[in-house]
Amino acid sequence: MERYAHVFVLPLFLFLCCFSFFFVYGLAANSSQLVPIQREIMTNLSKSLPTSRINKLWNTMKDPCRWVGVTCSPPPSSVVTALSLSGFGLSTANSSLVARFFDLLCRLHDLKSLDLSQNSLTTIIPSSSFSSNCRGLSGLESLNLSNNGLTGPLPSFSGFGALQSLDLSYNSLYGALDSGLEKLTRLKLLNLSGNFFNATIPARVGGATGPSLEVLVLSANRFHGEIPERIFDYENLTLLDLSQNMLTGSLPDGIERLSKLEVLLLSSNNLAGIIPTSLATIKTLSRFTANENHFSGSIPRGITTQASVLDLSYNSLTGEIPSDLLSPPNLEFVDLSSNLLEGPIPGNLSQSRLFRLRLGGNKLNGSIPSTIGELSNLTYLELNGNVLGGEIPSGLGNCTKLMLLDLSSNQLQGNLTKELGYHEQLVVLKLQNNNLTGEIPDELLKFRNLSTLDLSQNLLTGEIPPAISNLNKISVLNLQSNRFYGSIPVSISSFEYLMELQLANNKLRGTVPRMPKSLRIALNLSSNLFSGLIPSYLGDLSQLEILDLSNNHFSGEIPTSLTTIQSLIELDLSDNQLSGVLPKFRSFVNVIATGNKDLIIISNSSTEPLKKASSNTETMIKISDILVMIVAFVGGFIFSVSAGAVIQKCLNQGKSNRQNARRDGFHSNRLFPENSIERLRRFQHWQYARSLS
Repeated sequence: MERYAHVFVLPLFLFLCCFSFFFVYGLAANSSQLVPIQREIMTNLSKSLPTSRINKLWNTMKDPCRWVGVTCSPPPSSVVTALSLSGFGLSTANSSLVARFFDLLCRLHDLKSLDLSQNSLTTIIPSSSFSSNCRGLSGLESLNLSNNGLTGPLPSFSGFGALQSLDLSYNSLYGALDSGLEKLTRLKLLNLSGNFFNATIPARVGGATGPSLEVLVLSANRFHGEIPERIFDYENLTLLDLSQNMLTGSLPDGIERLSKLEVLLLSSNNLAGIIPTSLATIKTLSRFTANENHFSGSIPRGITTQASVLDLSYNSLTGEIPSDLLSPPNLEFVDLSSNLLEGPIPGNLSQSRLFRLRLGGNKLNGSIPSTIGELSNLTYLELNGNVLGGEIPSGLGNCTKLMLLDLSSNQLQGNLTKELGYHEQLVVLKLQNNNLTGEIPDELLKFRNLSTLDLSQNLLTGEIPPAISNLNKISVLNLQSNRFYGSIPVSISSFEYLMELQLANNKLRGTVPRMPKSLRIALNLSSNLFSGLIPSYLGDLSQLEILDLSNNHFSGEIPTSLTTIQSLIELDLSDNQLSGVLPKFRSFVNVIATGNKDLIIISNSSTEPLKKASSNTETMIKISDILVMIVAFVGGFIFSVSAGAVIQKCLNQGKSNRQNARRDGFHSNRLFPENSIERLRRFQHWQYARSLS
């Protein structure tokens, strides 16, 4: 046994050493490593924060270095180096408590990073001592006061000369940037977005020198004037965000000096002129957005060489899309919609990452390139509002990740390709306003996630297939202005999420089946061949706002159940064969019921019913003829009686008096008394006003 004793002794010795190390380390970890003075500061700091929040996050019985949001340097003699108090409920509503909080902060001399974002510090109290004279934080490198509601001009940060990152975004600061930042010579990141700064952008932002500043975000303010060319002296800039301001002028050519620029955001300004070709020389540029401006001219070649995102939508760009624009392998997002671009869509497409392509609202022509089916990651494709022709390429069915496909308002022809049914993830399909023909293929009715289907304003035929109820998540279904015939399938009532149904201007007939109670926006069945009674169960559509049954062959009385539709704002029953009395609807409901010759409408100004004729012109002619006959008869009678009275005046006064009495009696019982004539005049005026509307 002694021979093998050393075999057991060595492992035992190693085990005891390891155990001792971890035991001692565990004791050290459980004991406070923070220097006493800072432990006292942190304990007092916890008392100046909202109690309810601190009780959940800070256990004062433990080492402050273990508190949520507290970072310390390694032991021994640890000090607090970072505080993240985002959303801790700090509020200037308790000014004395916040003042004590900032005083304690200024005593944490080793603090490098301070995050006070998403609180309610509308002012920094006391602002002068903290931002200017807080000598204890002279070594602070990162300060985040975003989302606090800070108001007033930009505070002075002269007491934080070591700051490299300053985030004051999403507050209510205003004024200019001429003061407050001049001492920040080491600044690398400055974020002032989401405020109300209303001045020109200074040529030099604070005291930052050319080599230091890397990120400059001034978006969502009210900066105006031109982009200063000297801003391009910050040659280390990787991100420049000037979007959502009121900047004017052009994009200076000197931008090529920003050779390290990765992100350039200029959207939602009033910039004009051409996009400088020198922008294409920045090989690091991965994201360029200049949408919603007034840029003109052509798109520079090579602008997407390294880009993953390009957004030039809502400008006035002209010419053709460069042939190399859509081919770079890193390209993920391209939006050129709402410009004046023309010519064909380039067939040389990036096959690896492109997931969103928006080219709508231009003048692009030719056919949709077949290579578009090779975009395996394509998720959103919008080519609407162009003059594209030809058929929908069957290869589009290979884009199995498509969620939105909008080819509307073009000149596409041919049948609906069954390959469209391969897009199992499709949510929105818009093919309206084309020249598509044929019937709806069964493959198109298997979408499990489809929410919007718009096939309106085409030349589609056939019956609406009952299998359309398979689209169980559909919310908008628009088939109007086609050549569909037959009846509406009764299965349509099974829709649970349908909010809008547009079937107008087809050749549908029969009776209207029960509709899904989820209908909310509109039910439009106008300009079809529906007949019979208007179903009373349409009154069950309590959330419906617009009901249009006009220009059909509905007959009988209008069901009073329609008056119970709580959300109804417009009801169009015109040009049918309805009869009876129009029920009384709420005052805010616009009811249109003209063109129903047997329908009686109760006038708002009188309790007497007025029968509306289907042909107003014919009615007015008949009334005019009757008036002429009455006037002629009465005039002739008066003339005859007057002549007889003159001849026989002296011979028979009593007889003349009786003639006069008879004449008076005739006029007192005339066919059109004064109130009827006045009512006729009002009716003529109402009909004239209706004809103008």
